[in-house]
Amino acid sequence: MSRALTFVLLAAIACWMTSAHWQHIDIDKLEAKRALHAQVLENSAPDPYQYKLWILEHGLAKVSAWTGHDMARVWMGNTLLSLLFLVFAHHLWLRQLVGRRDALFGSVLLGALANALFVLYYHHTYEFWGVGLFCLGLVMIERRRPWWQLALLFLVTGLVWEKHALLAPIWGLYALLRREPFVPRFLQGLVLLACALAVPLLVRWHLGDTAHDVDGDSPILGQLVDGAWMKPAWFQLPYILPFLLMLAAAWKREPVFVKLLWLYLPVLFTAYISQAYIIHETRSFWALAPVFTATAAVWFSRPAPDATPPAPQP
Repeated sequence: MSRALTFVLLAAIACWMTSAHWQHIDIDKLEAKRALHAQVLENSAPDPYQYKLWILEHGLAKVSAWTGHDMARVWMGNTLLSLLFLVFAHHLWLRQLVGRRDALFGSVLLGALANALFVLYYHHTYEFWGVGLFCLGLVMIERRRPWWQLALLFLVTGLVWEKHALLAPIWGLYALLRREPFVPRFLQGLVLLACALAVPLLVRWHLGDTAHDVDGDSPILGQLVDGAWMKPAWFQLPYILPFLLMLAAAWKREPVFVKLLWLYLPVLFTAYISQAYIIHETRSFWALAPVFTATAAVWFSRPAPDATPPAPQP
């Protein structure tokens, strides 16, 4: 398959996703977006939306002022550009693991997941930039790029996201499994973690305590007997279970790095439950999407033929 055809197919997947997002969120949820945007600009939006949206919404407001376009058009343009970026960065990530055909399978799967989520959930302007930069981080780790380059990417990603922070300890664990020196990797991992969290923490410090908390509905242990887990189970299991089965089916072929990325699943759920955040909303777990599609692409790919010639028969 030629690179030109791959480019066209990826662009088509991004446009497919963009069309669904425009119809179900950018247009259908326009008034909700306007209300939240106004709250962000006046520093009264609920936390954590305030600090996550603060940089990007101020930037998009300036774009609207400079171009003379209404915010509705600016948001739609942001959706198109961010989804194009996500699809191509995601494909680059899958190409570190599998061939072009199987990576395209993973890209189509990403589009299918997104279309399903766009029907159910409101998505914010930072989401796809963050996931796309997250995918670039995965590419750099798999390519074993120098740690300082990864630190710069982590710092930039912090402008729109914060879930990439878990990549710092995963990067360190991956290095240890490759038997790299512990002390320098540990210190470099601390720098990576600091870079990942620097911008979100600075924004929160700058905004102060004016933001209001979002009430969560996550069940705590005492609520299990009341069936509080039924709603999260109905929403999350269809999203997670198929990929868990693929991981089990292709366990021996799954790369070590992909297996390590599955640590995101228990860590995210534990973090959300401990903070009583909403856990039935799969949009909160977009960091899992590139992990799921990578798992599926490896499962879907054909095992490499054994290059070792058979032993001669006596």
